[in-house]
Amino acid sequence: MPDTAHDFIGFTRLIIQRGIIAGIVMFSVACATVDNPDPFEGMNRKVMAFNDEADRLILKPLAKGYINITSEPVRRSVSNFYDNFAYPITILNQFLQGKVRLGFRDLGRFVVNTTLGLLGFFDVATKFGLEQHDEDFGQTLGVWGVNSGAYFVIPLWGPVTTRSGIGDIASFYTHPVQFVEDEYVRYGLFIVWAIQTRASLLEAEELITGDRYLFIRDAFLQRREFLVNDGVIEEDPFLDDME
Repeated sequence: MPDTAHDFIGFTRLIIQRGIIAGIVMFSVACATVDNPDPFEGMNRKVMAFNDEADRLILKPLAKGYINITSEPVRRSVSNFYDNFAYPITILNQFLQGKVRLGFRDLGRFVVNTTLGLLGFFDVATKFGLEQHDEDFGQTLGVWGVNSGAYFVIPLWGPVTTRSGIGDIASFYTHPVQFVEDEYVRYGLFIVWAIQTRASLLEAEELITGDRYLFIRDAFLQRREFLVNDGVIEEDPFLDDME
Protein backbone atom coordinates (compact mmCIF):
# COMPACT_ATOMS: atom_id res chain seq x y z
CA MET A 1 0.00 0.00 0.00
CA PRO A 2 1.45 3.44 -0.90
CA ASP A 3 2.64 5.56 2.01
CA THR A 4 0.09 8.29 1.22
CA ALA A 5 -2.80 5.82 1.38
CA HIS A 6 -1.36 4.34 4.56
CA ASP A 7 -1.09 7.79 6.15
CA PHE A 8 -4.63 8.72 5.06
CA ILE A 9 -6.10 5.57 6.59
CA GLY A 10 -4.20 6.13 9.81
CA PHE A 11 -5.30 9.76 9.95
CA THR A 12 -8.93 8.83 9.25
CA ARG A 13 -8.86 6.19 11.92
CA LEU A 14 -7.39 8.68 14.41
CA ILE A 15 -10.11 11.24 13.63
CA ILE A 16 -12.82 8.63 14.16
CA GLN A 17 -11.35 7.48 17.47
CA ARG A 18 -10.67 10.96 18.84
CA GLY A 19 -13.95 12.33 17.46
CA ILE A 20 -16.06 9.70 19.18
CA ILE A 21 -14.15 9.98 22.44
CA ALA A 22 -14.23 13.79 22.50
CA GLY A 23 -17.90 13.86 21.57
CA ILE A 24 -18.84 11.39 24.26
CA VAL A 25 -16.86 13.17 26.97
CA MET A 26 -18.40 16.53 26.09
CA PHE A 27 -21.96 15.41 25.55
CA SER A 28 -22.24 12.85 28.34
CA VAL A 29 -22.00 15.68 30.85
CA ALA A 30 -24.11 18.12 28.85
CA CYS A 31 -26.92 15.64 28.25
CA ALA A 32 -27.37 14.46 31.82
CA THR A 33 -30.14 17.01 32.37
CA VAL A 34 -31.40 17.37 28.80
CA ASP A 35 -34.76 15.90 27.78
CA ASN A 36 -34.45 16.69 24.07
CA PRO A 37 -32.48 13.85 22.40
CA ASP A 38 -31.11 16.27 19.79
CA PRO A 39 -30.07 19.46 21.60
CA PHE A 40 -27.17 20.10 19.20
CA GLU A 41 -29.07 19.94 15.92
CA GLY A 42 -27.36 22.99 14.42
CA MET A 43 -23.88 21.55 14.90
CA ASN A 44 -25.02 18.08 13.87
CA ARG A 45 -26.37 19.38 10.57
CA LYS A 46 -23.01 20.96 9.75
CA VAL A 47 -21.11 17.78 10.56
CA MET A 48 -23.58 15.76 8.51
CA ALA A 49 -23.06 18.11 5.56
CA PHE A 50 -19.31 17.57 5.86
CA ASN A 51 -19.80 13.78 6.01
CA ASP A 52 -22.12 13.84 3.00
CA GLU A 53 -19.57 15.78 0.97
CA ALA A 54 -16.79 13.36 1.92
CA ASP A 55 -19.09 10.48 1.02
CA ARG A 56 -19.95 12.07 -2.34
CA LEU A 57 -16.31 12.58 -3.23
CA ILE A 58 -14.79 9.34 -1.95
CA LEU A 59 -16.89 6.54 -0.55
CA LYS A 60 -19.95 6.64 -2.79
CA PRO A 61 -17.96 6.47 -6.07
CA LEU A 62 -15.96 3.55 -4.65
CA ALA A 63 -19.19 1.79 -3.65
CA LYS A 64 -20.68 2.25 -7.13
CA GLY A 65 -17.48 0.99 -8.74
CA TYR A 66 -17.51 -2.02 -6.43
CA ILE A 67 -21.06 -2.87 -7.52
CA ASN A 68 -20.12 -2.49 -11.19
CA ILE A 69 -17.27 -5.00 -10.99
CA THR A 70 -18.87 -7.58 -8.71
CA SER A 71 -21.96 -9.76 -8.95
CA GLU A 72 -24.70 -9.88 -6.33
CA PRO A 73 -23.65 -13.38 -5.09
CA VAL A 74 -20.08 -12.15 -4.61
CA ARG A 75 -21.24 -9.12 -2.64
CA ARG A 76 -23.51 -11.30 -0.52
CA SER A 77 -20.61 -13.64 0.25
CA VAL A 78 -18.37 -10.72 1.21
CA SER A 79 -21.12 -9.37 3.45
CA ASN A 80 -21.54 -12.82 5.02
CA PHE A 81 -17.80 -12.98 5.71
CA TYR A 82 -17.75 -9.66 7.52
CA ASP A 83 -20.90 -10.45 9.49
CA ASN A 84 -19.34 -13.71 10.64
CA PHE A 85 -15.93 -12.13 11.27
CA ALA A 86 -17.48 -9.64 13.70
CA TYR A 87 -19.93 -12.13 15.24
CA PRO A 88 -17.85 -12.72 18.42
CA ILE A 89 -18.98 -9.22 19.46
CA THR A 90 -22.61 -10.36 19.30
CA ILE A 91 -21.77 -13.55 21.21
CA LEU A 92 -19.97 -11.64 23.97
CA ASN A 93 -22.82 -9.15 24.35
CA GLN A 94 -25.42 -11.91 24.52
CA PHE A 95 -23.64 -13.23 27.60
CA LEU A 96 -23.15 -9.75 29.06
CA GLN A 97 -26.91 -9.18 28.73
CA GLY A 98 -27.64 -12.44 30.52
CA LYS A 99 -28.91 -14.19 27.38
CA VAL A 100 -26.96 -17.36 28.02
CA ARG A 101 -29.00 -19.65 25.76
CA LEU A 102 -28.81 -17.22 22.84
CA GLY A 103 -25.12 -16.75 23.53
CA PHE A 104 -24.44 -20.45 23.07
CA ARG A 105 -26.69 -20.60 20.00
CA ASP A 106 -24.78 -17.71 18.46
CA LEU A 107 -21.52 -19.42 19.34
CA GLY A 108 -22.81 -22.46 17.46
CA ARG A 109 -23.75 -20.25 14.52
CA PHE A 110 -20.24 -18.77 14.44
CA VAL A 111 -18.57 -22.20 14.54
CA VAL A 112 -20.83 -23.61 11.80
CA ASN A 113 -20.34 -20.68 9.45
CA THR A 114 -16.60 -20.47 10.11
CA THR A 115 -16.10 -24.17 9.32
CA LEU A 116 -18.83 -25.45 7.01
CA GLY A 117 -19.42 -21.93 5.64
CA LEU A 118 -15.76 -21.51 4.67
CA LEU A 119 -14.81 -18.66 7.01
CA GLY A 120 -18.34 -17.30 6.81
CA PHE A 121 -18.53 -16.64 3.08
CA PHE A 122 -21.60 -18.91 3.05
CA ASP A 123 -24.39 -18.63 5.63
CA VAL A 124 -24.86 -22.33 6.33
CA ALA A 125 -26.00 -21.79 9.93
CA THR A 126 -29.27 -20.09 8.95
CA LYS A 127 -30.25 -23.18 6.97
CA PHE A 128 -29.68 -25.18 10.17
CA GLY A 129 -32.09 -22.93 12.08
CA LEU A 130 -29.40 -20.84 13.79
CA GLU A 131 -30.71 -17.38 12.96
CA GLN A 132 -28.51 -14.28 13.02
CA HIS A 133 -28.70 -11.75 15.85
CA ASP A 134 -27.31 -8.25 16.21
CA GLU A 135 -25.96 -7.25 19.61
CA ASP A 136 -23.38 -4.62 20.49
CA PHE A 137 -22.01 -2.90 23.58
CA GLY A 138 -24.38 0.03 23.16
CA GLN A 139 -27.32 -2.35 23.39
CA THR A 140 -25.76 -3.99 26.43
CA LEU A 141 -25.49 -0.62 28.17
CA GLY A 142 -29.17 -0.06 27.37
CA VAL A 143 -30.09 -3.41 28.88
CA TRP A 144 -28.08 -2.44 31.95
CA GLY A 145 -30.21 0.68 32.32
CA VAL A 146 -27.93 3.35 30.85
CA ASN A 147 -29.93 6.16 29.22
CA SER A 148 -29.53 6.80 25.51
CA GLY A 149 -28.25 10.35 25.99
CA ALA A 150 -27.98 12.93 23.23
CA TYR A 151 -27.90 12.34 19.50
CA PHE A 152 -24.92 13.75 17.65
CA VAL A 153 -23.03 13.20 14.41
CA ILE A 154 -19.33 12.28 14.44
CA PRO A 155 -17.07 13.46 11.58
CA LEU A 156 -16.28 10.65 9.13
CA TRP A 157 -18.31 8.23 11.24
CA GLY A 158 -21.94 9.21 11.39
CA PRO A 159 -24.79 9.30 13.90
CA VAL A 160 -24.44 8.06 17.45
CA THR A 161 -25.99 8.65 20.82
CA THR A 162 -23.97 9.01 24.01
CA ARG A 163 -24.71 5.39 24.85
CA SER A 164 -24.18 3.92 21.40
CA GLY A 165 -21.01 6.00 20.98
CA ILE A 166 -19.49 4.46 24.11
CA GLY A 167 -20.55 1.09 22.72
CA ASP A 168 -18.89 1.88 19.39
CA ILE A 169 -15.58 2.50 21.14
CA ALA A 170 -15.83 -0.82 22.98
CA SER A 171 -16.79 -2.61 19.75
CA PHE A 172 -13.94 -0.93 17.86
CA TYR A 173 -11.26 -2.12 20.29
CA THR A 174 -12.70 -5.63 20.66
CA HIS A 175 -13.37 -6.19 16.96
CA PRO A 176 -11.44 -9.23 15.67
CA VAL A 177 -9.80 -7.08 12.99
CA GLN A 178 -7.81 -5.36 15.76
CA PHE A 179 -6.05 -8.66 16.43
CA VAL A 180 -4.80 -9.05 12.87
CA GLU A 181 -1.06 -8.50 13.22
CA ASP A 182 -0.27 -7.54 9.62
CA GLU A 183 -1.25 -3.88 9.40
CA TYR A 184 -1.72 -4.00 5.63
CA VAL A 185 -4.16 -6.88 5.95
CA ARG A 186 -5.88 -5.06 8.80
CA TYR A 187 -6.26 -1.86 6.79
CA GLY A 188 -7.34 -3.83 3.73
CA LEU A 189 -10.08 -5.56 5.70
CA PHE A 190 -11.24 -2.19 7.00
CA ILE A 191 -11.32 -0.60 3.54
CA VAL A 192 -13.25 -3.45 1.92
CA TRP A 193 -15.69 -3.47 4.86
CA ALA A 194 -16.32 0.27 4.46
CA ILE A 195 -16.90 -0.06 0.71
CA GLN A 196 -19.11 -3.14 1.09
CA THR A 197 -21.18 -1.45 3.81
CA ARG A 198 -21.62 1.70 1.72
CA ALA A 199 -22.60 -0.33 -1.33
CA SER A 200 -25.28 -2.14 0.66
CA LEU A 201 -26.86 1.22 1.55
CA LEU A 202 -27.15 2.62 -1.96
CA GLU A 203 -30.64 1.25 -2.58
CA ALA A 204 -31.87 2.15 0.90
CA GLU A 205 -30.69 5.71 0.34
CA GLU A 206 -33.37 6.13 -2.32
CA LEU A 207 -36.04 5.75 0.37
CA ILE A 208 -35.02 9.00 2.08
CA THR A 209 -37.65 11.70 1.66
CA GLY A 210 -38.21 15.19 3.03
CA ASP A 211 -35.59 16.64 5.36
CA ARG A 212 -32.61 14.29 4.99
CA TYR A 213 -31.22 15.13 8.42
CA LEU A 214 -34.51 14.50 10.25
CA PHE A 215 -35.18 11.32 8.30
CA ILE A 216 -31.79 9.80 9.15
CA ARG A 217 -31.90 10.98 12.76
CA ASP A 218 -35.35 9.55 13.45
CA ALA A 219 -34.57 6.30 11.62
CA PHE A 220 -31.37 5.90 13.63
CA LEU A 221 -33.03 6.59 16.99
CA GLN A 222 -35.90 4.24 16.24
CA ARG A 223 -33.55 1.48 15.13
CA ARG A 224 -31.43 1.83 18.27
CA GLU A 225 -34.56 1.64 20.44
CA PHE A 226 -35.69 -1.39 18.46
CA LEU A 227 -32.36 -3.16 19.01
CA VAL A 228 -32.04 -2.33 22.71
CA ASN A 229 -35.59 -3.52 23.42
CA ASP A 230 -35.33 -6.62 21.20
CA GLY A 231 -38.05 -5.38 18.88
CA VAL A 232 -40.39 -3.89 21.50
CA ILE A 233 -40.81 -0.18 20.71
CA GLU A 234 -42.27 2.24 23.22
CA GLU A 235 -44.04 5.35 21.94
CA ASP A 236 -41.87 8.45 21.96
CA PRO A 237 -43.52 11.79 21.12
CA PHE A 238 -40.16 13.20 19.98
CA LEU A 239 -39.82 10.75 17.09
CA ASP A 240 -41.76 11.32 13.86
CA ASP A 241 -44.05 8.62 12.57
CA MET A 242 -42.08 8.82 9.30
CA GLU A 243 -45.10 8.74 7.05
